[in-house]
Amino acid sequence: MLLYTMSKTIEHDNAEKMDKYKDHMPSASYISGLIDGDGCIFIRKIKEGFQSGITLAQSRTNILQILRFHFGGSITSSENRNCNTIDKITEDEYFDKHNVRNEYNLIIRSNEYFIMLEYIKEHILIKQKQFDSLYEFSKLVHIPDKNMEKELLYLECLKKREIFDYDFSRLNIEYIQGLFDAEGCVYIDKQNHKKFTVSIAQKNHPEILNKIQEFLKYGKVSNFNILITKKKDCLHFLQLMKPGVIVKYNQVCAFEIFLTTTDVEIKEQMYRITNEEKHKIEHFTDLNQSSEGKQGYYDAIKVKEVKDQETKKEHIIKIYKEKSEAMMGEGNHNFGKQFSEETKQKMSAAIRDAKGGVSDEIILKVRDLIQEGVTNIKIQELMDLPRHTVTRIKNGILSCRDEEKKERKVMTQEELNIKKRKITLDEILFIIEKICKGYSSPNILQQIENPLATIHIVTNIRKIMRDGKMPIYKSELPEDLYKKYEAMIIEFKESI
Repeated sequence: MLLYTMSKTIEHDNAEKMDKYKDHMPSASYISGLIDGDGCIFIRKIKEGFQSGITLAQSRTNILQILRFHFGGSITSSENRNCNTIDKITEDEYFDKHNVRNEYNLIIRSNEYFIMLEYIKEHILIKQKQFDSLYEFSKLVHIPDKNMEKELLYLECLKKREIFDYDFSRLNIEYIQGLFDAEGCVYIDKQNHKKFTVSIAQKNHPEILNKIQEFLKYGKVSNFNILITKKKDCLHFLQLMKPGVIVKYNQVCAFEIFLTTTDVEIKEQMYRITNEEKHKIEHFTDLNQSSEGKQGYYDAIKVKEVKDQETKKEHIIKIYKEKSEAMMGEGNHNFGKQFSEETKQKMSAAIRDAKGGVSDEIILKVRDLIQEGVTNIKIQELMDLPRHTVTRIKNGILSCRDEEKKERKVMTQEELNIKKRKITLDEILFIIEKICKGYSSPNILQQIENPLATIHIVTNIRKIMRDGKMPIYKSELPEDLYKKYEAMIIEFKESI
């Protein structure tokens, strides 16, 4: 069965591994070991703010496809242009002289990585400092007025960890499986098959190798590697790795047969398989991409939404229970009796609200915040409400139960577009004037006090003007003023 598996194409092998993990994720410790070995947890500064995410590089896409299926993200490739030259010489000659494997990268950005962050947060080891920074950053990533906090987390993410910071209690077999898939190697000497080694490398954080040696109770740490050379120790290590490794599974199986057989021909075949697995080139095309793509991730999103809704229900009911108990508590017996029916009505309303509505208390609080000039995004954060709920309260679509609902006005597309703007008409006109005078986008942005004004908005207005179009509507200005700005934009386009 093993020999048949080894002879399959990379596409079929990838499909088999995907089928194995389609109904469940690889263990959190395994993923943590893989990221600690071949991954990057990052927060980067860019012109318009920050970028954040998790990347994982591999020369085989099987594990990348599995992780994308469950956690989202996208896979990119950087194929080696010289890989076709392998046809001109023997495989052994080429493998000995050239490193031609393509590199593939899974990147999970801020719009998707929260599922993975929650899954592995108690298991990451080497990159714990970077993980903690990203985890806190994820809470602020969509909040526009948190640049100072984001800057501090960005700087924290750049720092390297001290040796004593590591939580080695997280080290287990599954973690070592992930680290072995990332940094491990199975080696059989080409000239003398009696010489063989299993190793794990870790140059940046070599102290973990000593902990792995203590955990296994065999192997030798040397030159940033833990080396296992005794046959019985190699076999024991392979048996530990086999249930969880994905990238190097075929190598582990072939090496296990190599160590247990006495047949010279089979040994030679297993040597060739391990060598081929280490150097085989994968071409990432539509044929070896999972047809479902991210289905597991989408399913996880749905589960999270249901859980979040249940949590909100429980929270609302808890608030009214506490109020009810306070009203009926010691020293308030008469008060409690007087309002007991009212309390029951409030409890009933709370339960009704928890089933999908919004309480009068929340509506009134949102209105107060709107009156104070608090933005929708900030209200959403403070009140833990969906953004569409805040908008519906603001527009009068959601009202208290003793109020008549406002009749919803049907808006034109032009009115909707104007309403969605983050900056005022005067600010747009100011930007037009400055662009026509040759000011750069960052310079213009510095002169606008509105915190919602971004470099993207200024750049977009500049692009519209280059096309000779107006970034405002004719209905917004008196006719003579509109024509003035129209002439300015025409002149600007012609000057480019």
